[in-house]
Amino acid sequence: MDNRQPQEIDLVKLALVLLSKIWIIILITILFAGLFFGYTKFFISPKYEAVSKLYVFNTSEKVVGQVSSSDISTSKILVNTYIVILESDSVLGQVCDVISEYQGKSGYEFLGSEEYTPKRIRKMLSASSINNTESFEVVITATDPYEAKFINDAILYFLPEEIIRVVKAGAVEIIDKASIATEPCSPSIMKNTVLGALLGFVLSCGAIVVSSLLDSRIHNEDDLTSEFKDTPIIGVIPAFTSSNKRGADSKSKESESSNNLKKVDDDDDDDDYEED
Repeated sequence: MDNRQPQEIDLVKLALVLLSKIWIIILITILFAGLFFGYTKFFISPKYEAVSKLYVFNTSEKVVGQVSSSDISTSKILVNTYIVILESDSVLGQVCDVISEYQGKSGYEFLGSEEYTPKRIRKMLSASSINNTESFEVVITATDPYEAKFINDAILYFLPEEIIRVVKAGAVEIIDKASIATEPCSPSIMKNTVLGALLGFVLSCGAIVVSSLLDSRIHNEDDLTSEFKDTPIIGVIPAFTSSNKRGADSKSKESESSNNLKKVDDDDDDDDYEED
């Protein structure tokens, strides 16, 4: 009859197991943090953003002091329309033409030699409304901060005329032009390093916990009593280590030496008896 009890997860025991393996957890955590840091630092190209902000008018004629709530509501609705025009091939195609004219010229090495297409620029472009107002922002993300600013400025140059051509009314006013970024927007070395350390910590703890739960061996008397609660323990056989063996050999030698001394004393007594 199997007297084994259903296996229960002992959280205290797991905590002690993790504590006993804390040096492994620390090493793996540091290793993963170092790997993520190195990969982010040396293998991921930094990216820079050029951001410009524009204000939308629902009419091409800007009359000072005559802005109603309906005008503001109409401008908010036009924001999405203007963004669609912004991302169109008609605007981005003209930007590509300007870039091709400057490629290869001195001082514009940041544009490279690869051909620019509307599809390529569209992947670098992001436009959205600012806090659900009648303003929106244009963001260009590139591996070079000067490239990002150049493309953003080119878009702002062609966008107003294209809006009037398509919508037949309305206009945009530039709030802020894009500036040259001094720091990359991505990747974040600190963030990736922390994520790597967290991943290493979780994986190492998980591996140790799983290994402990799958270990069905009996390591000590407590494991035996917890596994077979209804079965009494008759006795415990001590582990026979090298120190025990040395102790046993020492006792054996002492016993042998004592026996030899006793034998010598008996022989001396026999000799004395014969002389008499």
